Amino acid sequence: MLKASRSEKEAGDLLGTYLLQGWIMTDEICNMESCSFPLMRSKDGSLSFCTYHDQLPNNGAAFNYNTSKPSSAVVDTKEKQQYPVASDVTPVAAVDNGEEELRIRRERREQSSKASQLIGQKMLQRWALLNDHCPNPKCYAVPLIRNPDTKQMFCVICENIILTEEEALELEKKEKLKQEKEAKANNTEIASQSKPSKPTQPKPIHSPIIPQITEERKRQKTEPAPVSQKSCSDFFSSEHVVSTLSTKMNELAERVKECHDPIELSKLFKSIKQCAGAIQACIEAGEVYDKSVSIYPN
Repeated sequence: MLKASRSEKEAGDLLGTYLLQGWIMTDEICNMESCSFPLMRSKDGSLSFCTYHDQLPNNGAAFNYNTSKPSSAVVDTKEKQQYPVASDVTPVAAVDNGEEELRIRRERREQSSKASQLIGQKMLQRWALLNDHCPNPKCYAVPLIRNPDTKQMFCVICENIILTEEEALELEKKEKLKQEKEAKANNTEIASQSKPSKPTQPKPIHSPIIPQITEERKRQKTEPAPVSQKSCSDFFSSEHVVSTLSTKMNELAERVKECHDPIELSKLFKSIKQCAGAIQACIEAGEVYDKSVSIYPN
């Protein structure tokens, strides 16, 4: 097998570089054994080369390489036959290895074709093609693209966001800060639970005796105090009551002088009679009460 001119990482980086320069990534895989890099082609199709094995072109993608025999032509299959397989390999093992190699080459060819299609769609959406390739071992020399909004690198095959070392360190710091905050919050919660809680004051229980006491107090406030015998005697013999009734009777007499309606006069006379009877009854009641008190002294 022809010795590679550069490492696989360098060859993968060159794929992105040549894509940025206008070269076309084809869905054809290099014909060399154990090489799965896609061939790069000029715009007019006059030159195709492998970034892993072949000599790199000196001119741009728009140059016509048919004018002179390109020194970076793809190695012919006959050249590949100049490197025989080791003699210690059995024919059965060689067939198995050949089938496995064909399978790997076919998978990588399909992956390269899919990557080219997806990258083209993303570039139409203002995504930028980068000079770096995906570090995922399952993605073989797939160039990364950059999101126009978030400025993050993205792989169209594994659909992962690729972080730089600075972004990875920043993300790690944020994760540590988040974990520290969560641990601090958990410790605070545990400490608050371990503190003895304040004894709660017992709530008053409703008792049917309390409303009875309240009603009795209300009743004592509303009910008048019992009148003593002395105050009752003062009431019946009070000149104030008699004076009040006499004043009312004088007012009724004045109204009689000014009234000319027979019905109204009848009512006035009746009121005067009742008022006089009340005065007489008040006086008699006081006399009777005074006699009873003198007979039954305290």
